Amino acid sequence: MFLASRGRFLGGSLILKVARLVYVVPKAYAGLNQSDKYQVARLIGRINRRLAEQPDAATLLLGPGRWGTSTPSLGIPVSFAEINKFTALGEVAFETAGFVPDLSYGTHFFHDLVETGIFYLVINPQEPETVFNKDFINKQPNSLAGYIPDSQKWEEVLRIIDFREAGYDFWLYADVGSQKVLGWVNY
Repeated sequence: MFLASRGRFLGGSLILKVARLVYVVPKAYAGLNQSDKYQVARLIGRINRRLAEQPDAATLLLGPGRWGTSTPSLGIPVSFAEINKFTALGEVAFETAGFVPDLSYGTHFFHDLVETGIFYLVINPQEPETVFNKDFINKQPNSLAGYIPDSQKWEEVLRIIDFREAGYDFWLYADVGSQKVLGWVNY
C-alpha cells in the first residue's frame, strides 16, 4: 500500500490509473529560502506545461502544505495556471515545518480545482488511519531531468516518478460513501 487516508478529499468517487507522480519533498522544501520556494513553484509550472503535451496520462501532484498559497512558509505559491493540467492534487502535512493543510473552501483557487475536476486530497501522516509510504518514492528513479533538462539543482526537492517507465501500475481509488482514499502500486 502506498497511500491510505480517510476523509478530507473532494472530487467524488474515482478509480484512476496514475501514469506519474510529481512530489515536492517536504523536508527539502522547508529548508529552502523564500526565493527558492518561488523557483520551485515556477518549475512546477514548467512541468504543468509539459503535461499539456500528454493529456492522456494522469498525473498526481503531492507537496507540503497548501497549494496556491501566497505565503511560501505555508505551502507552495503556485498559481492555478501552473497546476491546471494535473489530474489529482494532494497536500501533505509536515507539521515540524508548519505545513498543515486545511481545506480552503472559500478561495478562488479551491473553486478552480472543483470546476476543472481536479481530484483533491489531504494526507496527514500523523493521523492513525493514514498510510503514506515515502520510502517507496525515495527508492524510485527521479525522472525530473527527463521532463525539465536544466533542473538538476532541484532534484533533492522535486521528484517525478514515471510509473510507466518503471513498469508499475499505480492506482488511486476514492469512495465518497466510506470516505476512503487508497493508492497502491502493482509491480
